[in-house]
Amino acid sequence: MSTTATHPYEITLEEAGPARKRLVITIPADVVSAKIEESLGALRNQTVIPGFRKGKVPANLLERKFGGSVREETRNTLIGEAWQAAVEEHALKPLGEPEPMDDPNDVQVEDGKPLSFTLEVEVMPEFDLPAFDNIKLTRPIVDVTDEHIDEEIERQKTRNGNLEPVEGTVSEGDFLVGPASVTLNGSDDIFYQTEQTRIAVPAKDGGGQVLGLFLEDLGQALAKTSQGDEIKFNTVGSDEHEMEEVRGAKVEITFNVVQAVRVIPLDEDTLLQTFGLESSDMLKEQVKLALERRRDQDQAMVLRQQAIAAISDMVEMELPEKTSANQAERDLQRMRTDLQSSGRYTEDEIESKVAEARGGSDEESRKRLKAFFILSKLAEHFHVSVSEGEVNTKIAELAMQNGVRPDEMRNNLAKQGQLPQIQAVVREDKAADQLVAACTVTEMPVEEWQASQDGGTSTKKTAKKKTAKKSAAKKKTTKKKTSKKTTKKTTKKS
Repeated sequence: MSTTATHPYEITLEEAGPARKRLVITIPADVVSAKIEESLGALRNQTVIPGFRKGKVPANLLERKFGGSVREETRNTLIGEAWQAAVEEHALKPLGEPEPMDDPNDVQVEDGKPLSFTLEVEVMPEFDLPAFDNIKLTRPIVDVTDEHIDEEIERQKTRNGNLEPVEGTVSEGDFLVGPASVTLNGSDDIFYQTEQTRIAVPAKDGGGQVLGLFLEDLGQALAKTSQGDEIKFNTVGSDEHEMEEVRGAKVEITFNVVQAVRVIPLDEDTLLQTFGLESSDMLKEQVKLALERRRDQDQAMVLRQQAIAAISDMVEMELPEKTSANQAERDLQRMRTDLQSSGRYTEDEIESKVAEARGGSDEESRKRLKAFFILSKLAEHFHVSVSEGEVNTKIAELAMQNGVRPDEMRNNLAKQGQLPQIQAVVREDKAADQLVAACTVTEMPVEEWQASQDGGTSTKKTAKKKTAKKSAAKKKTTKKKTSKKTTKKTTKKS
C-alpha cells in the first residue's frame, strides 16, 4: 500500500505480461461492514413490507429477503471504488475494463471480514519518444487536371444516380437487399439477425463485405444471383474481430434476396439541378475546388503517416498480447472516419475496406495499434486539447466530403457509434500535425514519390504482396465457402 494513498485499500501492483498489470486489492473489514450497513440502510428507507412502517423494517427481515442481492451489489460497488482508487494511485492508463482473476463464488462480502480480489488489465505501453529533428518527410505534389475533374464528375453522376430493379441476374455494381441471419459454430441459435441488409455486387473475381465480414469469393458467389435466391456464406471470424464471440468462430450467414437494384447514373443536366448549379463551367469549378481540398487533405495524411512510421521504426515497445474488443473497435472506427474524410468512397466501399481490414493479418493490426499508442503519447507530449468547435468543424468537413448536411452526418455518425471517435481523431491529427511541423519536409512530384515508395516496381511488388497475403490467410483460416439455394420467387419486384 502506498504511503501517500488517501484511500483505505491495500493495493499491490505487479507485472502480468506485455503492457499488462495485475492488481491484488484488499478492502479492510470496517470498510466492508460500513458499506453493507449503508446498502441495507438505503434499502430499509425504500422498502415497503406489510405490517411495518417505511424505514422501520427489521434488519434481520431485510437480510432474509434481500441479503443475497444486497451483498452482490455491495461487492460490485466495493470492487468498482477500489479499482478507481488503484487507477488514480498508480496513474494507470487502462485500455479496457479490468478482468477478474478470481472465481466470483470465492469473492463474497461478509460483515466483519476483509474483501480480497485480483484484477488484471491491459494498459498503455511505456516508452520514450525519440528526437524529431532528424526525421525527413516528403510531400507529394500533384496538380488537379481536366482529366481528374471529368473523372470526378462521372463518379458523382453514378454516386447520385437512381436505383432501378434488375431484371434477371445481377452484375458488378448492382445491389442486393433482404434479410440476413448469422449463426456461430454450427449452433441452431441465431447470433445476429437483421430484416434488411444490403450487399454490393463486386467484380466476378473480386471480394466484398457481408455484415462486416470480408469474403474473398463474393463476386463469384453472386455471379448468377437474382431476386428470390437464398445464399449461405461460410467463413471464419478474424482473430482481431471487435466482437469476441466472433473471433475464430465458424460463421454462417443466410441471406435472402428480396430485391435486386441497379444504379442508373444521372445525366449532366440532372446533376447540375441536384447540386443547384447553372452551368457545366460552374460544376467543373466546384469539382476542381473540392478536388484541391481533397488533395491538400491527402498530402497532410501522407505526411502524418510518414512521420508516425518514422517514429514507429525508432521506438521499441511491448504491445498487449491480446487486442481487446475496445481496441479493435477503436481501430476500425478510426479507419472508417479516415475513409469518410477522403470523400472518394461510397458507404458500401468504406464498409468493404473496413471489413477487409477486420479480417487482415495480425501484423497489420499490431502496426495500427502501435501507431495509436504513439499518437496518444504525442498528444500528451504536445499538450493537445480539442474544443467542441473543432469537433463540429470535423463533422462539417465529413458532411461536405460525403455530400450531406452536417446534421445528417452527425445523425449517421451517432447511429454508427462514431461520435466519440471524432474527438479522438481530431486529437490524434493535431498531435501528428505538430510532429510534422517539427520534422524536415521536402516536396516531390507525385509520380517520383510513388516510384520512390516501390522502387519503380509497384506492379510486381503488389502482386507478390497479395499472393503472400492469400497464402498466409489460407494457412491461418479455413477456406471461405458460399452456397446458393434458389427458392420460389414470391416477392414482387419493386
